[in-house]
Amino acid sequence: MKDRLVTGLILAAILIPVITIPILFEVFQVVMSLFVVIASTEMIRMYERKKKFQWLPKIGIVLLTLGTFYSVGGVIGSLEHNPLEANGALSITIPIFTLMLLSFLVLFRDFNGEDAGKALVIINYVGLGAASIVILRVLGVRFIVYLLIITSFTDIFAYIFGMKYGKHKLAPHISPKKSWEGAIAGTIFATIIASLFALFYGTVFSPDTWWGAMLNSGGEKTLLQNFSSIGEDYPIWAQAFIIVPVTFVASILAQIGDLVASRLKRTYDIKDFGNILPGHGGLLDRFDSAMFAAMFLTAVFILIYRIAPAIVIL
Repeated sequence: MKDRLVTGLILAAILIPVITIPILFEVFQVVMSLFVVIASTEMIRMYERKKKFQWLPKIGIVLLTLGTFYSVGGVIGSLEHNPLEANGALSITIPIFTLMLLSFLVLFRDFNGEDAGKALVIINYVGLGAASIVILRVLGVRFIVYLLIITSFTDIFAYIFGMKYGKHKLAPHISPKKSWEGAIAGTIFATIIASLFALFYGTVFSPDTWWGAMLNSGGEKTLLQNFSSIGEDYPIWAQAFIIVPVTFVASILAQIGDLVASRLKRTYDIKDFGNILPGHGGLLDRFDSAMFAAMFLTAVFILIYRIAPAIVIL
């Protein structure tokens, strides 16, 4: 428990400034690139519990995961870029990456169809998950803070209520300690807290305060202001009809993401994906929920932007 707390504090001390300070955006991109390399390697090691990969396919899988991450939005240069309109590259990279991966079946004797499926899971899970986190950061600090509030408070309240009131097992064949009581409480509290953050963002983080100057330099009043016309034209109570359901679903998906990771670990008989984070395990053990929720939120915000874009973008 002590290792877990110390590691969490160190992570927060590193990630909070890297995520929130604009001048450190390039550092954030480098950090996320390293995350992709380490996380994809963790998954390869997991798969190797049953069958070893040759070195060249392993390197190829990591590079294809990085390529997916970059093409979707992993390294986009500056905060002036609008990732919601930068999807033309995908029509080029997806076919090329697919051809390259399938070519492994011919180029490497021990690489079979099952290995190709495993590689595809790594490429999409890690590559798209990490890219979604970066896209949320590019949209604005408020979007990635919103993500972290959802995942953190879902986890915290699910743990607290699960320990105290948990009687009905949520998924005993995957994670015996998780309960329906904890899952429901985590989603309810995360939905309330994250929705309030999204709807009263400008009140909590007024640009007149030092924390508001850091997290809300644009002076947005809600999550959707200066992003979608919904945030410009509709009152807060009307925006709540979008924010609350989105937050609710994102919290559920964060828990599903955690269960997906647990199912993979149980399938391959490992306790953690790695040991890079004392008390937490590997990077995927710490950020599995965030990647799942980030992919959903990115898809939702792209849809909102396409349907009702703001006159002034970002």
